[in-house]
Amino acid sequence: MKLVVTVDTEADNQWQHRPEISLKNIVFLERFQKVCEQYGFPPTYLITYEVATDEKAVSLLSSWQKRGVAEIGAHLHPWTTPPENGVAGPDGKIEHPFPSELPYDLLENKLKSLSRAIHESFGIKPVSYRAGRWGMDERQLKILKDLGFKADCSLTPKVDWRRNIGAKGGRGGKDWRSASVYPYYPSECNIFLAENDKRLLEVPMTVLYTGVCCREKSALCRIMSRLPESFPKKVLNRLFFKRKWLRVFPKSEIGHWRGIYDSAKLNNLPVMEFMIHSSELMPGGSPSSKTESDVDAVYKNLEAMFTLFRDRGVQGVTLGQFADWFNSN
Repeated sequence: MKLVVTVDTEADNQWQHRPEISLKNIVFLERFQKVCEQYGFPPTYLITYEVATDEKAVSLLSSWQKRGVAEIGAHLHPWTTPPENGVAGPDGKIEHPFPSELPYDLLENKLKSLSRAIHESFGIKPVSYRAGRWGMDERQLKILKDLGFKADCSLTPKVDWRRNIGAKGGRGGKDWRSASVYPYYPSECNIFLAENDKRLLEVPMTVLYTGVCCREKSALCRIMSRLPESFPKKVLNRLFFKRKWLRVFPKSEIGHWRGIYDSAKLNNLPVMEFMIHSSELMPGGSPSSKTESDVDAVYKNLEAMFTLFRDRGVQGVTLGQFADWFNSN
């Protein structure tokens, strides 16, 4: 089994919706990179436009990319990517629209702008992508293929984002409850369906059931995934299903990652995908990492997780490397 470590590499504390952009968190990635190299799990830094055009950020990230110990991919935040960047409203905050809410022409121009910025700064054409706020759709599949991307990692199986607000008067987030946990080639007609066009591989975020009911292809698990969020569903999840993301949360513990690994192995997944925001690695950079001790706790959990996976023979690859491997098998 393989592990892909992805980092949404972006401006500080994007949860606050402030119009000011700061990138103080980027320098804190040095500690993260060292840990990844120590355990043999090369990260894929999915970077936003403001990171791709910042001289200091480019210098740091490119040093790892050139050594072959990290990959640079793309992460679209529509509100910071030209043309038409976000504008603050009366409350001083800017909207964070989902990419899936944008008109086609604007979406295409923003993706071209982001891809071009990465190419100009790093001398490479990015092949890996994640839509901001998990806002993927079929239109992006076509644009990404035309731009030469090989892999997307924007889908979060079992998770419904429709209640999350994006653009004012917009449709909100996407509903990924029915998304597959397995890598596949998504159709431009229906992103949930596989097709024969192998230009773009979907590698979903690892969100698995780890309880007594954990066989992903079973009718029981499929029905559970499609249920709307409710109190009864929460009870069922806690007692029998135990849905877990491959992420680091304040209440994470080693048993969670052991359960994810066991479930991934039981379900014959070829890969697990981990994600973290770059700002979670800086004190004060995110709601969950307010202090140095919070960040230290993140690293304690990271090392426990990496140790577990390394001891079980999990192989670290970047997202682009995994796409190449999958395409050849």
